[in-house]
Amino acid sequence: MGKELSAFNKIDEIKGIYTAEKGTLRCIAIQLSSGNLCLYSPVQGLSTIAKESLKSLGKVTHLLAPNHYHNKGLEEYSKAFPEAKLCCTQNANPRLKKQTALSFSSLKELEPSLPDTICFVEPLGLKTGEVWIKKFQENQVSWIVTDAFCGPKVTKKLYAEQPELLGTFPSYGIADRQVYFDWLTQQVRMASPNMIIPCHGSILSAEHLGTSTLKLIEALL
Repeated sequence: MGKELSAFNKIDEIKGIYTAEKGTLRCIAIQLSSGNLCLYSPVQGLSTIAKESLKSLGKVTHLLAPNHYHNKGLEEYSKAFPEAKLCCTQNANPRLKKQTALSFSSLKELEPSLPDTICFVEPLGLKTGEVWIKKFQENQVSWIVTDAFCGPKVTKKLYAEQPELLGTFPSYGIADRQVYFDWLTQQVRMASPNMIIPCHGSILSAEHLGTSTLKLIEALL
């Protein structure tokens, strides 16, 4: 695994979303309605090249801890972007505060800054305080997720097609499997994703992604 984060690059299919990688880990930069940036899941090892690439995209005003496990880069990024506000879900706040000794704003503080095409989604049935981001663009529905799903570590194509589960997720991520499955079923019925941008592994792109995610969780019941 590389020791430092790569430069942030755009995803051609999605306006206002940029990603940088360190090995199989990913940090996602989300352009806010103001043109400023929110970094979703700051990955430890912020490099000069990553910081320089962000300068051309916008000012980093928010750092979003996407669950209570993804916390190792928060102090480093807080020092690099001292004016940026740290944000997390209410459920993630207690452990994050204990692990980092940092203070966090709620998602309600960040929510008004989101473009109309983006919304926060807090999955039911999980125990890590995870928050997803949904992005709607014409016929494209994208999910940005943390530990809930991942892509293969290696793929010969630009995008992978089959989502996977982290080995630790069923035990450490899910509190109630039936509640989570029912909630996920509802989300897929409302707007099934054709792209998933996970914090672990390859980006996923396929028309059957919603069905594939449901099969993974149904197998745990």
